[in-house]
Amino acid sequence: MDKETSLINALTYQLPGSITRPLYMEYKSRMEEIERIWKTGNAAYIELREYRSVVEALMAVSLFYRYVFGHIHGATSFYKMVNPISRQGNERAIKVGNSIIDKEQQRHLQAAVIAFDKIQRKYQLAPAFYEFSETIQFLRNCNELLKAKEYENDDTV
Repeated sequence: MDKETSLINALTYQLPGSITRPLYMEYKSRMEEIERIWKTGNAAYIELREYRSVVEALMAVSLFYRYVFGHIHGATSFYKMVNPISRQGNERAIKVGNSIIDKEQQRHLQAAVIAFDKIQRKYQLAPAFYEFSETIQFLRNCNELLKAKEYENDDTV
């Protein structure tokens, strides 16, 4: 992928169409709604217009979390519940959709969860940030994030 690839395209690259299509359609619809809100000159959200690329990235991450990553997080949590540490050696694989999650797969998924959690902490993205049903709620979340304490300016994650 080239440098001009949007985050939504990077996040959905090589995902099945059954996931990509609804995710991308919702992304497009919500971004069009955000443009309409900005055009009305709503004072509460107009400041966010200068952060358009950040708003687009946050929308992409939010929808990716809702459609993909939240399920991965749930699967890893369920796996840990089914396979407590005290019973090592008695591993039980679990089936999620058409996929089987065993010990090896669990390690890969858990590594992704840990990396995503680090990113969330760095950019102050609490799980509540992703909880919105209306686009205006998403913009409120973005406003709160903008007004929150600035995150550290480093590239460690």
